[in-house]
Amino acid sequence: MRKGIILAWSIGVAIISYRTVRDCRRPPMPGALLASSGAFALLALLSEPAPELALTLAVGFDIAAVMNIANIGTGCPSGSTSPPNQIGGGGSTGATGQ
Repeated sequence: MRKGIILAWSIGVAIISYRTVRDCRRPPMPGALLASSGAFALLALLSEPAPELALTLAVGFDIAAVMNIANIGTGCPSGSTSPPNQIGGGGSTGATGQ
């Protein structure tokens, strides 16, 4: 069962990496990969008493990442290319500067 969780973890990292490179034109931040790796590590610990549940949750996390349900990690930090769906920005206050 742990092999299945390792496979689900690698698919999850690939999804995060692909989406970040596609949207922001940069590799993913280490914190995003660390958070997802931590979740899958906890699932690996859960696989001792409940292997089917752990594998089901791992695959469910990957499906949620593909569907972008949580909308986590989709924003680009300043200095990066912004995603195409963001409007405005730049902090302009108008012609009067107020």
